[in-house]
This record gives sequence, structure tokens and C-alpha cells, in this order.
Amino acid sequence: MDFIDSYALQHWVFRFLVALFLVGGLMTLAVGVGLIVRSAQTLRFLDAMNRWVSTRSVLSPIEISPDTRRPGQKHRRWLAVAFIAGAVFAIVGLGTGFDARAVSFALGLDTRPSSVAAWLVESARWALIVGNLAAIVIGISLGFFPDALAALEARGGRWYTARRLAKGANAMNLPLDSWVASSPRAAGWIITVAGLVLVGDFCIVLFGVR
Repeated sequence: MDFIDSYALQHWVFRFLVALFLVGGLMTLAVGVGLIVRSAQTLRFLDAMNRWVSTRSVLSPIEISPDTRRPGQKHRRWLAVAFIAGAVFAIVGLGTGFDARAVSFALGLDTRPSSVAAWLVESARWALIVGNLAAIVIGISLGFFPDALAALEARGGRWYTARRLAKGANAMNLPLDSWVASSPRAAGWIITVAGLVLVGDFCIVLFGVR
């Protein structure tokens, strides 16, 4: 932590980021000058670099709802034993061997009993106890009342996909590209001025920081 908080590392990271933005400004300047001097060649280069990469094919397997009911029903009694045994073990540990002050100390929090940290640790303890009690109920239901548990899963086990929320995000929006292609020199002057401002600002910051 002392190394991360050191002034030398923070200074180096700051200079690296400034240099990175300076390189970006130089690239912006080069594109702007290219649009002014050699519009056709620069547009061909930009068109070759302008490729749209969609994440739909990569993320589509994640969007498929996995069916875990068959393995769960096949080994439901073993799962019930594991649920109940693990929950009972956790409840006994949380009830008898839990030291809120030691947990606060391990996390680097305030160890005073009246502090907010101690209250949060105790709240987390009781939340875990309630969660393990719920695990016992689930284990009993899985072992002895599978139909009731299946009905509960059917109501609560709804699959939500992000594809519907992100609908249209994979469509390419090219009005700015079309404007640059129709007015390359005007766009080149605007980009050149922006590049000069970036290069000038970050040169001042980079060489002005010691």
C-alpha cells in the first residue's frame, strides 16, 4: 500500500496518462492535416479502419438460460443434505465463534463496540444467519417437498436478458462519418485545430510538471 500511495508512482502514472493523451492529440492532428492535404487517401484509410465489432456473437451463450432443474432433481437428496449440513455448521459458527471486534480489526475498521463499523459487522452476521436459516428451509423442501420447491422456482426463476435493453446499440450510426466524407477539408480544419489545442495543452502539462 505504501508503494501504491507513494508520490513517485502517482507522479509516474500522471505523466504516463498525459503522454498518452499527447499521442492521441498528435494522431488527431495527423488526421486533420491528412483530410486537408490528401482528402481521398485519408478517407480511404479511415474507411479501412472504421470496422464495427459486435459483442452479440460473443455474449450470446451467456444469454441462454441454463437448465439446472434436472441435475438438481436427480441428486436432490444429496443436495438437501449438503444444504442443511452447511447451513447448520455456519449458524453454529456465527452463533458461538463469531467475534465482531476481531472481524473489524481484520478489515481495518473501528473496533469500538459503539462504532458504526461494529454495527455493520453485527448486521452482516445476522443477515448471514437469516440466509442460512433460509438455506435449511430450502434443503428440507428439496428433500421432502420437491413439488412445492419446483412451483416456487417456476415463479421466481425468471430469466432477464440484456439484449432487449440494448436493442439498437449494435446499429452503426454514421452521420458524422458521412459529413466528414462530404466535407473533408472543413472537417480537416476543425480536427486540426482540436489536435493543436490538445497537443499544446498536454505539452505544457507534460513538460511543466517536474
